[in-house]
This record gives sequence, C-alpha cells and structure tokens, in this order.
Amino acid sequence: MVIPAGSGVAIYAKPGHPEAPRFLKELSAWLAARDYRPLPNASADAAPAFAVVLGGDGTMLHVAARLASAAVPILAVHLGTLGFLTEVPLSEMYATLEAALAGRAAAQKRALLEARLRQAGELEQSFWALNEVVVAKGELARMLRLDVDVDGELLARYRADGVLVATPTGSTAYNYSAGGAVMHPAVAALEITPICTHALGQRPLVVPAQAKIGIALAEDSPPGFLTVDGQAGRAFGSGDRLECSMSGFSLTLVTPEPARFFASLRAKLRWE
Repeated sequence: MVIPAGSGVAIYAKPGHPEAPRFLKELSAWLAARDYRPLPNASADAAPAFAVVLGGDGTMLHVAARLASAAVPILAVHLGTLGFLTEVPLSEMYATLEAALAGRAAAQKRALLEARLRQAGELEQSFWALNEVVVAKGELARMLRLDVDVDGELLARYRADGVLVATPTGSTAYNYSAGGAVMHPAVAALEITPICTHALGQRPLVVPAQAKIGIALAEDSPPGFLTVDGQAGRAFGSGDRLECSMSGFSLTLVTPEPARFFASLRAKLRWE
C-alpha cells in the first residue's frame, strides 16, 4: 500500500535511549523533506497513516497497544537486544522506509489478543496484546488456584505460579520461557500455558483462534496480578474474571524482504 505524500507518520523511540533525540530529529527531517508530516511520540488519538518504531521488543509492544485499532503499517527498527519483533537494523532503516512508503516493502500480519477484565460480572477494562496476557501470583510467594475454561467448559484447575494466554507472535516470548510451544505467526491459534504448575501432567495447550478462554481465581486462592504484554498491570482478585479471545484487529509489520521465520528462530534461539 502506497503512503501518499502529506500523510502523517508517527515516530516512537525507546524511552531513555541515549541516541533517541538524535534519531527523532534526523528521521523527522528526512520525512519532512519528502512531504510527509512527522509525528514524534504521537498521542493515541493521532491519525497517522504509517508508524516507525525505534527500539526493542518492549518498545514495540508498547506501541502495539496504542495503535491496536489504528490499522497502520509499522516499521520496527532494532535498537534493543533480542528483537523478535524489531527485525530491521538501523543501517537499513531509510532504504526500507523509502520502499515501504512507496508500497514496495514486504508485510507481515500479526494477530492481536483481546482481553476483557470483568469484576462481579461487569466489564471493567479491555486490553489488546501482541504477545500475551498473564495472571500470576502477586506479592506473596504462594501458588494461585486458577480455574480456566474454554468456550464455557472447564479445562483445568491449576495450582501454579500463574497461567498465560499467548498469541502465535507471543509464543517465542514469556510463553517459550514457561515451556510453551513455538507457533508460526501465521497459525490461527492461541496457547494456554500454566507457569510452574504443581501437577506435572498439566501442560501447555493450543486451542483454535475462535476459542473463548476464561480465567478466574478459585475461592481458596490468594490474590494474583494481571499483566498485559509486560506493559500494563493491575491486581487480580476474588470476583475477577479475564476473558480472552483473538481480536478483530491485527498488526502489520513492514520488512525489507519476506519473513524467514525459521531462519530467525535458528539465529535468535541459537538452534544451530
């Protein structure tokens, strides 16, 4: 998709990065010279046609939540460490951006997870996640007792440090560290992974993308904590229920060439 001249281009840089001010200034000048409207650190209600993220996966996750419903292509430039989501190196930023604005770059669609927190049956808050949502133990080092259901049918009562629901994109993040399976980003599925479960027979489970997953504390459970993509968090207590499903929104990541997922796995997870 060609991004017409005059369009707004949002720019987000990793907070606290020593080079962030310079990158923002130089990229803004580059865009303005080509008749685009640079929008550095654009607010959630801005109307960009394209976005550039300078940082690591944490920065990308923060921006994903802000732009979940905007449906704008995103060029993610790698300034962080591991970089599963920010694959474009800084040295290739301008060449890839030029190709993207002209509609010549490759693109990947990434599914988003929608999570709705209900308290006493009433909707309290909604979240979007690119990687995962997690309900885990809070300040006390006591295992939670979590009831998890799928499409209204009880799946299991977990005695565990917590449970997470991951997208295919998030399968290589916290889910992978917790023993979950890696899923290809194109797979239409969600993964339920208990964290340090007391029962050895309770293992990660992959369910269809259309599944509706519910998470609640059992009556005798200590309180927990809800975290969304490692970015937003809040207490999760008695009477709370988290309802997770695949979102109707998706994220479009722009890359200089078609994705080579297995090559990325070999390099970043050191499978070679």
